[in-house]
Amino acid sequence: MNKEEAVLVRSGFVRRVGAGLLALGLALGAASAALAQDWVISVLEGDAVVVDGMRRVAATAGLRLESGAIIETTAKTTLLRLEGGDQSTYDLGPETRAMLAPAGFPARNERPPQVYLMQGWLKGTARGPREAAGIVTPALEVLPFKGSVVLHHLKREHVAFVENGRVDLIERRVGSGSIAVNAGEFFGGEGARRGSVAARPAPSWLQTVPRPFRDPIPLRAAAFRDKRIEATVLPGPTYAQLADWLTAEMALRAQMPARFAPLTRDPGFRAEVASHLQAHPEWGPIINPPEVRPRRTATGASR
Repeated sequence: MNKEEAVLVRSGFVRRVGAGLLALGLALGAASAALAQDWVISVLEGDAVVVDGMRRVAATAGLRLESGAIIETTAKTTLLRLEGGDQSTYDLGPETRAMLAPAGFPARNERPPQVYLMQGWLKGTARGPREAAGIVTPALEVLPFKGSVVLHHLKREHVAFVENGRVDLIERRVGSGSIAVNAGEFFGGEGARRGSVAARPAPSWLQTVPRPFRDPIPLRAAAFRDKRIEATVLPGPTYAQLADWLTAEMALRAQMPARFAPLTRDPGFRAEVASHLQAHPEWGPIINPPEVRPRRTATGASR
């Protein structure tokens, strides 16, 4: 156990979580790790960055990713494909930020979601015999599905277009039941307002869909099966580069201190965390660790 982890335990950070919730979190983390072990970037057209563990690296085709890997594309990225051992694929478009196999979200059909889409374009496709395990965004949850769905999430607008198959959605901000969206149909919502299903998307929206999403691309992970790809390590991650994840919804925020606490050894990162503590109070025990009181023996003497 490192110093930062010890602070979390001494401060009661872990003890405040009920035993049941802690066990659930561990189970979700283990399930996510199992899902992520066989994931690889199989196609990359343009530049992208990955935060895998605490390392920040340049994305490259053939790179294998772990649970919790954060992938961020640029405005010039045309396509980044994540390909899984279950033959599910997730295509990321330009200016997209996503997390692979995020822990902390409930399992559906005994499977936790495979991707969290914070921003941008994502096309999920179930290609194998099993359904894809699902997707979460700040506004929507895509339940395990067969077929293919295109998602676009912006700050106030979120849409889903089902290319083929059927997708069941949950509007997370509304708290409603699931909504069935069939092949060719389009779901759109804005902010916390209830969205609606249309028989087809507007032609103007279709023109905005990344072009690679419209073309069939075969599975390519097998080409990297026996290759070991070494990623180029980049500087960081800095607080600014992680800020949106550190201040995201609670399911994501809660896991960040245990993962990135060692970064507080850098005075600049520590100062940024301290100045924004109100936005992520779970960092408090690390930035301001509680005083460790000496334990007393049965005779009253301290040790």
